[in-house]
Amino acid sequence: MLDIGKETTLPAPKCYFSSTTLPSYLDPAQQPTKKAPFNLLHSAPYYNTLTFLSPTSSTLTSTLSGLATRYAKLQLTLLDLLTGDLFNKHIKTGNVLLYSTPLHLSTSSSSATFTLIDGILTILCDKASYERAGLQGTSIPDPHARKHGQSKYKTEMNLRLPSMLAGKKGFERLVRAARDVFTGEISWLFYDKSTFGVDAEDDSLGVSSHVENVVPETMDMENVCTPHWPKDMGKKAQDDVMEVLEWLTLAAISSPRIQQADVVDEIISRYEPPEESSPQNITKTSFTGFLPTRFVADAFAKAVITSQGEWFAVLVQGFGGNGEQGKKFVVLKTEDGRASSWDVEG
Repeated sequence: MLDIGKETTLPAPKCYFSSTTLPSYLDPAQQPTKKAPFNLLHSAPYYNTLTFLSPTSSTLTSTLSGLATRYAKLQLTLLDLLTGDLFNKHIKTGNVLLYSTPLHLSTSSSSATFTLIDGILTILCDKASYERAGLQGTSIPDPHARKHGQSKYKTEMNLRLPSMLAGKKGFERLVRAARDVFTGEISWLFYDKSTFGVDAEDDSLGVSSHVENVVPETMDMENVCTPHWPKDMGKKAQDDVMEVLEWLTLAAISSPRIQQADVVDEIISRYEPPEESSPQNITKTSFTGFLPTRFVADAFAKAVITSQGEWFAVLVQGFGGNGEQGKKFVVLKTEDGRASSWDVEG
């Protein structure tokens, strides 16, 4: 029997909207972090994709073309990470970000994931692996799991503490878990915040490391039915709020539905651009990879400074793994200097 129409216990996605006026002067080196939309930029330590939309005639594309960063892909076991040169050079004294792909444990069908942020190693695994590891942690219920789904367990350890050294009880317990439970090679994404990237000649990253360069990719879209941005979007204009968000989302994926010449059977798609639209050539500029908060925030600040009197939109997407739902938000800056923000959860 199909489940169509049946009630579900899964939480519904939520979207939080805000609108504000951007400051008349913005210093990229000293950006606000608590006011919208800047608080969204700093709501996660890293992101996966960063997409800008702007008129092709804007100078923003030229500004964004000069932005670049890089990160490294590593192949290391957790034990190698804790006992190798990388630990002493970058984890104990440095300031790096690490994000792992799931480690599938050979003794069971379960998996574990790992992150390192500000020196804190976070391990997320199932109950059986957690109990075998013998580490102290907490239960993390999954709101998106089925009714009787198993909870995950999260362990956090500050590897910068003086007690996190070979021979110390707490550290040796972690090493034992890495040797006996969390075995197998893990794929990691690595970014050094202290050098704003990664040194390709850094031997501590291991012989299997590979440096990835993040450069902008551009795509021009002609005769796009572009809305006339509402001057006052808010609770009293929810239809406008959702209509603009839908259009921005379609533009970010280069959907033909927003093209002026698009013709499609309504059985396939019933979408229509906003009524008050006019054709405009648009450029999409995208960055994909392991993007730290600072890179995303700097790109946004430069876009605000460059696009005086013009509109642009930025769409940001997190990874959505390692027990995370993946941070997602959209910011639209209009010609009059206002910023509308959509913070999407679920």
